[in-house]
Parts: sequence; structure tokens; C-alpha cells
Amino acid sequence: MPDLLSKIDALSEALEALRLHVGKKDLRIGRQRFNAQLYFSLANACIRNRAVLLYGGMGANKTTLINLLGTSFLGLSFDEVENLMVTGHPEQTEEKIVGFLDPRQWSRPDAAPVQVLWTPWSRSRWKLINEINRFPSGKQNMFLEILQKKKVSYAGQVMYAGDTCYFATMNPDFSSTYPLDEALLDRISVCVPASQPDFLAGLALSDRSQEVRVLAEELPRFSPEEFEALPCKVATTELTAQVELAILCLLRDFTLCERAPGYDKTQLCGPKPSKGLCAACHYFNNPEAICWQADEGLSDRVRQDLRDFVRAMAFLLKRKGDVEILRAVAPFVIWHRANPSRTLLERPPYYGARKLSFISELVEKSINRTLNERAEMNRIFSKAVDGETDPREAARELSDYDDPIARLDFIPCLESMQ
Repeated sequence: MPDLLSKIDALSEALEALRLHVGKKDLRIGRQRFNAQLYFSLANACIRNRAVLLYGGMGANKTTLINLLGTSFLGLSFDEVENLMVTGHPEQTEEKIVGFLDPRQWSRPDAAPVQVLWTPWSRSRWKLINEINRFPSGKQNMFLEILQKKKVSYAGQVMYAGDTCYFATMNPDFSSTYPLDEALLDRISVCVPASQPDFLAGLALSDRSQEVRVLAEELPRFSPEEFEALPCKVATTELTAQVELAILCLLRDFTLCERAPGYDKTQLCGPKPSKGLCAACHYFNNPEAICWQADEGLSDRVRQDLRDFVRAMAFLLKRKGDVEILRAVAPFVIWHRANPSRTLLERPPYYGARKLSFISELVEKSINRTLNERAEMNRIFSKAVDGETDPREAARELSDYDDPIARLDFIPCLESMQ
């Protein structure tokens, strides 16, 4: 089997050389820069049962890029892949999306069970939901079930398509769009802004001499065996101990809340930080504390998505899954799932519009705090959990730390061990 990474590199180079995707390098990993729209899509193609949402205005090459990648990874023509996707509009019916019952079956003399005729989209292992926010909320619930259970059901029958790559595109709010449900957003692993071509990209795209579907024939093709092998290759990529610790602390920084039931901000259904919950709290207005700066906590799906996409990105870059990759990946995994304080978001340099940048700052604070100020705190807790020290003594030591994780996570945990 040819080297898969070399083939993926050849695909990336071909997309740029053929002027099929020329995007700015807006993803910084250490000293390297990459195009986030392309590399998160490639990462998603290398793993299974995760969903990437490309968000941006019309003409930002969202749908075309996903179909081009499908052409390469599935070994199909551009037209064949384009015919697999479903596109949102309010009148789109479930029968057109997932499958329908052939009425001729009802007149058969035998008593055989009625079979659902599944659509190509249902059977495909490369599922693109184009303009997902043009589906009203009732139709969105159907995708919520598909992304959650990884199967398609209709008329009492179930289609198991196997491990699948899920993609979606979304335009900004227009008169014909609908808000995405928070539960659906939580099932979307990564959200990547897709920006319009800049001046240099526009010049490069103007040199494209042929139609996209013609140029797509020149892209490298993956065999079915190569496509199947990608998740196993990604799974062998190691994550450093620092990454595992930083991921857990990052989730807790967003989720822990002293005033929420069970200290769990995901359980809040009434007052939230932006609605006065944090008034006179010890951590309120502390710039190093993240809990009061976002209304929502993060579900455990975020942990799984972070681990998978750090691994996939490390695989693409031929390196271990280290903290630098986590710093780059985490904001794209979190920003669509969290609502920051509007008061903070509306200040310079965010101006109410740069939500991803705001979440990136919170991620940076959490990771830096975990690797620096929390180092000794984490060591004390780990030694007590491993049985090397007395949990009561460790709890007394941790009580000196003014940190939500120490007070609301570590100490209660050690007290339960006594």
C-alpha cells in the first residue's frame, strides 16, 4: 500500500496547483501555518463518525472543497459525489433525504415485509449536509439523531452505513435561514470559518482555465483499502501526557461553577453568568478564571473531539499530538458550543464579531495555567490518587490553592476517598 501521508500531501498540492482551493493560511501550529478549512476537512476524512461544519458567506468554496475531497477519498467523479449531498430548504422532505417506501410493494400477493428504498445519501459513507441552517428546526432534529446514533431510521427500519465522514456547510443568517439548535451544535465536532478569497487568491483563481469537474479528474485517488486504513493510522498517533491533562482541565475550566447544581454549568436552566449568576462570586471579574466568561459548560463530547482531532492533525503533520497542536485545534472545537459574555465580547479587539478569537484567548489562558501555575497542584492530586500520599493531607495542601479545579474538583474527590 502506498504511503498514505504522501498521497494526502499530493492531494493538498494538487488542489492548490489546479486552483481548486487557494485559501489563506489562518491556522498556526508552532511556527507553521496552514489553511484551516482544508486541514480540518482532511483531518475529518482521516477519522470517522465526527462532523465538521464549514461556516462562511456564499462563494467561500465550502461545498466545492468537500465534494472535491470526496472525489479523491472515495475514488468517484465530481458529479457522482455532488449527487450524494443533500441541500437544505424548508420544503425538503424526509423521503427525499433518507428514503421512501415504494407503493408497488403494497400490492404484492406475498406477505414479505415492506422495504425502505434508501437514498444514495443514506447509503454513503461521505455525508454532506449543504446549507444546514436552511432546514427548519423540525428537519434539524433528524440530523441530530443521525449524528448522535450514527444510523438512519425511517418507517421502522434502520440503515447502518458503517463508519462515516460527516460534513456540513452553513451560511450566515439570512431571511431564509433558521437558528441551529444547541444540541445539534454539540454534535458538530469542529466549526471552521471559511473566508472569501483574498486579493492574491483571487488572482490565482482567475488563472483557472477549466471547469471544476474537469480539473477534479486530475486529483489523486484513494483506493477503498486506503480509505479504510486511515482511521487505524490516526489511532496509532500518540498524545503526550501534557495534552491529556490540558484537555481535562480545559473542559473543567469552562464547566465548573460554584453556584450550579453539582458544580456543573451544563445543568443551568435559569440564571447564567451573563444574567447575573456570578454577582459577588469570588471568581467574578478575575481575568484568569474562565467560568464567568461563558454561559455554557462543555460536554464530554468535546473531550472526545479534542483527542480525535489533535491525533488526526498530528498524523497529517507527521508529529506527536503535542500541546502546540492542542492550542491550534481547541478553539475550533469549542467556539460554536459556547456563548461568551456579551459585555466582554463587544469590547475591542472583538467588537461583538470575533467570537473565535475570544474563545482562543480563553483556551490559551487555560492551557498556560495548567502547564504552569497548576503543575504542583496536579502533582499533589495525582500522588494522592495513586496511593503515594494520604488523601487527607493532599486535600489540606490543595486548600491553599485559589483555583476552581482544586476547590470544586480535586478536594471533593479526595474527600470521597477518605
